[in-house]
Amino acid sequence: MSIRIKTYPYGPLGSNMYAVFSDTAFIVIDPGVSPSKVDTDLQLKAIFITHGHFDHFASLNEWISQYPSVPVYIHEEDTDCIGSSDSNLSRDFGISYEVNCEAKSLDEVKGTKVLDDLVFEYFHTPGHSKGSCCLSFTDDSHKLLFTGDMLFSGSIGRTDFPGSSVTDMRSSIELLKGLDGTYEVYPGHGPATILQREINTNPFFY
Repeated sequence: MSIRIKTYPYGPLGSNMYAVFSDTAFIVIDPGVSPSKVDTDLQLKAIFITHGHFDHFASLNEWISQYPSVPVYIHEEDTDCIGSSDSNLSRDFGISYEVNCEAKSLDEVKGTKVLDDLVFEYFHTPGHSKGSCCLSFTDDSHKLLFTGDMLFSGSIGRTDFPGSSVTDMRSSIELLKGLDGTYEVYPGHGPATILQREINTNPFFY
């Protein structure tokens, strides 16, 4: 199976939206960019959101308008953020961004093939937000981990927002240390990295 990943940075915060393409379909992680920017005629299977801060689903209204039957998945601890400008922090940036969306729990697709042979799992990694998750997509040839704002190349997410927790972030770091180091890591901001590289060199992992 051929898998291709494309990164679409969004806005002044440089938030990454990802599209993962197979030969027949695709999925989107953190829909911050308009679907008009994604040049494909493939079938969209699902939309995943790593956590509930507005810059990571800033174009969700457009996506659900264009693909009304495609499910949207987020951890239940952050579900309320989609419809609340206070909870998703958009009000703190001087805007009011809210989406009327019946999002589904990540548990509904945990352990299932969501794109050809790619099996979906997730790791609940609070710290940056209560419902922050690292999303795993794997098959015999791929180990992909979309970490949102929990883990970046050489850094981690902020823990000074409402709903953030330094203690939870430390626990989440310990969880990641126990995962397979060969995961390709695709963070919510900045360049991709490898999990083992972060375990070995990221100063927040010491």
